[in-house]
Amino acid sequence: MSEISENLRLLCSFKTSISQIARDLDLNRSQLNRYIAGTSTPRTGLMRKICDYFGVELHELMLPQDDFAELIKIRKLDTDSTGRSLHQHIDRVMAKSEARIQNMSGFFWEYYASMSQPGKIIRNLITFEQRDHYMFYKRLERMGPHDKPCRHHFKYQGAAMMTGDRVFMFDHEYGAEVEMTQTVLYPDYAMRWTRIHGIKLGVSADSAHMPCAVRVVFERPPPSMRAFTALRQCGLFDFDSPHIPEHVLEMIDNAASGPQVFEAYSR
Repeated sequence: MSEISENLRLLCSFKTSISQIARDLDLNRSQLNRYIAGTSTPRTGLMRKICDYFGVELHELMLPQDDFAELIKIRKLDTDSTGRSLHQHIDRVMAKSEARIQNMSGFFWEYYASMSQPGKIIRNLITFEQRDHYMFYKRLERMGPHDKPCRHHFKYQGAAMMTGDRVFMFDHEYGAEVEMTQTVLYPDYAMRWTRIHGIKLGVSADSAHMPCAVRVVFERPPPSMRAFTALRQCGLFDFDSPHIPEHVLEMIDNAASGPQVFEAYSR
């Protein structure tokens, strides 16, 4: 069938060499060349083995060439096998996300005890946006006094999902690109997704890059406040600052924990 040979030729074009493909499939190179040229067609068992190797289904390999090329583009099968495996793994994980993650859309203030500035609370701005069934977010961090101009800004981007009644977040800082953070949250449903708390795991922003875990609170700014205004009110605060709500202070208190594990309890 001409469709099989044309589509097989397209798949092979994304690999390093025909010889490598033949070795991976334990085939004679000349045999593989006959399949690509369309002068011979693989047996059904071998066809399935070839499909598994390239990450396609048997019926897909028989699609018209234009339709198959579009399928390859959508699935990103035109990347290398390692990249394709990573993409497929992420897709499988994210597919388990509950639809309620859409309640995170919009922006929050994020509060926690600073990992690099002992005795300070940091307030960041996090914006969530859902695209193509994925929930992406950006975190903007001003590492300086909230009431003064700040030169040290850090920007993070990541993805969030919800499973098992918990929100899982993973991001990386894309300035210096040396830091990643993970956050696990559990919503307070009585607050209707306006306040969420949990634990953040990361490293300090100073030269020590010390691994740390802290309690964290997400809270939506006043409904009438715009994101830019909310960002201008971010930065470092003293623990006795009148700008930090009392309930936030209680929820980010890291003093009482354990005795065996660090828990994100709710007061």
